[in-house]
Amino acid sequence: MKKLKYTLIALFVLCTTGCNETSFLEEDPRASLYPENLLVDYSGFQSMVITLNGMMRNEYRRADALGGGLPLVLHSAWGCGVDNSWSNNSHSDFKYMYYPSQINQTDLQIFQNIFQWCYRLINTANMVISRAEGSGIDWKGTESEAAAHKNKIIAQARFFRAWAYRHLTYSYGAVPLSTEEITGMNYRNDWERNSVESIREVMEQDFIFAMNNLPLREENNSKISGAVARHYLGELYLAMDQPGKAAEVLKPLVEGTEYSLMTTRFGKNASNPGCPFIDVFRTPMYADGNTEVLYAFVNTEPENSAFGTAEVYMKSTYKNYYSNDGVINKSNMKDPDYTSGTATWPQVFWINNGGKGAGRCVPSRGAFRLYNYKDQGTKDDRVSDYAVVWTINEKGADGKVTEYLNNGKMVVDTIVSAAMLDDNKTTIKKYNWPTTRKWDYVAPLMANGDKDGCYQDIVYLRLADTYLLYAEALLKNNQAGEAIKWINKVRNRSNAVSITEAELTAGGLDFILDERSRELLSEEERRHTLIRVSQEKGGDERDVNNYFKRRMRQLNEIAGRDARGMNTYETPVLFPIPQEFIDSNTGRQLENNPGYL
Repeated sequence: MKKLKYTLIALFVLCTTGCNETSFLEEDPRASLYPENLLVDYSGFQSMVITLNGMMRNEYRRADALGGGLPLVLHSAWGCGVDNSWSNNSHSDFKYMYYPSQINQTDLQIFQNIFQWCYRLINTANMVISRAEGSGIDWKGTESEAAAHKNKIIAQARFFRAWAYRHLTYSYGAVPLSTEEITGMNYRNDWERNSVESIREVMEQDFIFAMNNLPLREENNSKISGAVARHYLGELYLAMDQPGKAAEVLKPLVEGTEYSLMTTRFGKNASNPGCPFIDVFRTPMYADGNTEVLYAFVNTEPENSAFGTAEVYMKSTYKNYYSNDGVINKSNMKDPDYTSGTATWPQVFWINNGGKGAGRCVPSRGAFRLYNYKDQGTKDDRVSDYAVVWTINEKGADGKVTEYLNNGKMVVDTIVSAAMLDDNKTTIKKYNWPTTRKWDYVAPLMANGDKDGCYQDIVYLRLADTYLLYAEALLKNNQAGEAIKWINKVRNRSNAVSITEAELTAGGLDFILDERSRELLSEEERRHTLIRVSQEKGGDERDVNNYFKRRMRQLNEIAGRDARGMNTYETPVLFPIPQEFIDSNTGRQLENNPGYL
């Protein structure tokens, strides 16, 4: 009961701290004393860490949970409109995901939502860090235990602060740096844009503190661990052009025994047709034997929870809207649940096909082409029927499930139609395009079969990602022979053939980026990765021949077309600083990013 009380108080703090829509870094003057009542002992601070975790998971919730009418997850702002993904079933606020030059609006809701969300998280983390240094706090236990408890709380808060600035710097570049709790006494409206270099110095110290004061492996992987901090510190060092430090900090994680790739079937899906790669997503928790997932979000269906749930929308965002296709919607008409009137047609269709998709973001044709490296397209588990929707299931009157065909032909294809290339189209809606099955989720109740949200435990960060970061660091340290070992571990787990040192040397960083796409499609914040490598050694993320724009032209048949801005220097890549923030910062005039008015 005590834990529930603190959780409810923490949720109240979540709703009342942070920023409003016109003053992103302002907190309202506090008449109540809720922090003074909550942040008095270890349990109270732990509740605030739960709040920070809840704020982090908003990346996988609908963007309109933060205001506006955006039917896609915040994650898609970085996972779509890149070399390996374009926006299919679009919306005016994210048209830039299939037409990149349309990014030029500074008042789009999605850019405001990301900016606000990150600073809410930063403000809350700063409050925890500041209050943890106060006197009279009961940190519980012996003197040494109390000190460890305090450091653990601060470590987690500093991790969340650095993680939020990771999103901000990759998304907007230079942004205001705030490291103190904002109260009604120190409100300001004269924020400046601190350099990315100065912000990364703070991020580095935050991640180091978190890495050194959190165990490499927590008792469960729904908690921030030293491993997660170590991973992001390694990525930060790569962004800072320090591959030697990146390799040094990642080495204990990849070479340790606490984590390993899943190479054999396991978990609740193991008795069904599949492969270890997709098992990782179906059963992502330590408790179920998963040694690969560093961090995951725990969910449960409303009917199974007495204390509330948190829907996530990765499935509906990254899985196509198959039920809207004019041919596919003729399938499953003989399903017994449909013919008996027990369920509607959309419900039975999605129950039979891994849960509802809304087709907001789909893989590019080039992303699928990458899997065929060395003719591996039919062998690589990551592009098999287990991992990608290549076929549509149909349940017949006898209850048996077979593949639905149209005049003997498969109904899912990668044919690029003229309509998809029409620059005057306001959206695309190619509803029979193949998409990922990583986020499949079948609702336990038939009545919920066509719901957008889902409640499965969901992967956030995997060791395979760390392996590829480590390989990148080694390659940049002129250790290609060592780098291929870690790339091949990832490839071989999915039955893809090994590569040689000569092949890696010839492909260079592009090969690493290819492999990240093959392994992490719809998982990594791909835009972050491409901006990071495009900015290396002072590179300009707007240059038409950098990794971002060049790979867009090579792999994205929709968003990468010359007509849509990927062969034009004037097309921005960084997001615009929201106009509302610029207007509200009356004490100092702020310039927006290049390419925006």
